[in-house]
Amino acid sequence: MNTKIIATIGPKSEAPEKLTELLNAGVDIIRVNFSHASYDQYKRIRTFILNFNKEYKRNVAILLDLQGPRIRVGKMPEGGITMEEGGIYNFIFSSEPHKKGGVIPIDNKELHLDIKKNQPLFLCNGEIELVVTAVKGKNITAKVIHGGLLTSNKGINVPDTNMRKGGLTPKDVKDLNFGLKVGVEYVGLSFVQTATDVLKLRKLIGKNKNVKIISKIERAIALKNIDKIIIVSDMIMIARGDLGIETPIEELPLVQKNLIRHAHWHRTPAIIATQVMTSMIKSQSPTRAEISDIANAVLDGADIVMLSDETAVGDHALAAVKMLKKVINRTEQYVNKTHINF
Repeated sequence: MNTKIIATIGPKSEAPEKLTELLNAGVDIIRVNFSHASYDQYKRIRTFILNFNKEYKRNVAILLDLQGPRIRVGKMPEGGITMEEGGIYNFIFSSEPHKKGGVIPIDNKELHLDIKKNQPLFLCNGEIELVVTAVKGKNITAKVIHGGLLTSNKGINVPDTNMRKGGLTPKDVKDLNFGLKVGVEYVGLSFVQTATDVLKLRKLIGKNKNVKIISKIERAIALKNIDKIIIVSDMIMIARGDLGIETPIEELPLVQKNLIRHAHWHRTPAIIATQVMTSMIKSQSPTRAEISDIANAVLDGADIVMLSDETAVGDHALAAVKMLKKVINRTEQYVNKTHINF
């Protein structure tokens, strides 16, 4: 099988017996997501992988995925607030909880310096859409275009805004140094905007030449700099969750195909990630659309397919890996013309 599999480890898959099942089912890289993972958890997984590789003569690697500069709203009332279409809301950096009729707190100190009037602002994975109507001092005023329910700690996407502090956060630097000390093969850089973000990480990695950088393409602004980003990266990850918010959703399949094409121009592997088999978080079988999506990714030349919640918190992690491998194998047979009968 040429196309490799990454599985994200979480509460449903970190036990040794569960990890063994996933690795024996065909997982090539284990992803530890430092938006949620602890150092103790990483150490346990790292030790397990090293012992597994030694016992089974495998070469399973670890991907330490840095959280990156995710922007979130702060504490909202219990049950959230309903943002109606046409409503006007003010956003400001604050650690204070939202009060009825007051400003909506956010956790980014400098968003008001970066975002501009008429730029879009999305909340809750794109479910709520606003447009900025004014920026005065530290206050951002925005009008609701498509409303919805806003609850605590939901993510904020600003696709047309070039964030001056993209790339690594202080938490990322601390997590990176921990990973370099304990041992790691791949580091995932979240919310990449420019090649400079990647080069800063490369400098911090320093003499650890065997540590490879995976640049996660999830910001629309990164698409404008994509070839320069690819050139300084060891791999790219097409992270369709945030990318599908930051770009028009009908453009996402075309963006995916073009990113794979650009990566291969530069002889750089491309990873397809996010919502690969979301239905298998709860269901024992995927949807037909998910199977077609995986096959089309392989047909497009994806080098790796990644499972996220399917294996981290899903009820059917092993079944998801087995199904992914089955679809990849069948599609590769078709590509290689070794078995094309219908």
